[in-house]
Amino acid sequence: MRDSQITPITDAKVALEALKAGNKRFVEGKPSPKNDNADRIETINSQKPFAIILTCADSRTCPEIFFDTKIGDLFVLRNAGNFATDVELGSMEFATAVLGAPIIIVVGHTNCGAVFAAFDQPEGLPEKLQTVINNIAPGIKGSADKACATEANTATVVDIIKANPVIKSQGTLVLGAYYDFNTGVVTFEE
Repeated sequence: MRDSQITPITDAKVALEALKAGNKRFVEGKPSPKNDNADRIETINSQKPFAIILTCADSRTCPEIFFDTKIGDLFVLRNAGNFATDVELGSMEFATAVLGAPIIIVVGHTNCGAVFAAFDQPEGLPEKLQTVINNIAPGIKGSADKACATEANTATVVDIIKANPVIKSQGTLVLGAYYDFNTGVVTFEE
């Protein structure tokens, strides 16, 4: 088990391996021992997350759980459809430039309601919900089906993040990933 505050992970490849190992423990039902109160106390005065995770607001997507991490390990951003607007990009700029997180993972997932809605192009939605759909729709245009649309959405968001000048200047590794509700497995696009 890694102590994130004493020996912070600053290498993207090491961070990726830590995420993969955590997901493996989760899938196998063998999570690492935790003392959430001790972990909380360890992070009272500072944080040094080793990964930034942008994922969906879907209640079934819990990166701290499916990556089997501790308090302070992940800098998590969530919204419907795991899309990167200026708010998410600004938060990522902070987490890379100030906190030193070496990797950003955009995690799409099975049965994403926001992506599926953008694929179906419904009309008459409330204004703010329509904004979510409008953010996603251009990046999935031409997708053969909803599963392909989910992959296209993640790839589009990865490209948006990679184009950010602050994130680019930090040399941050940006990858897409896919969380499968059926298996618990996170597959990384490397």
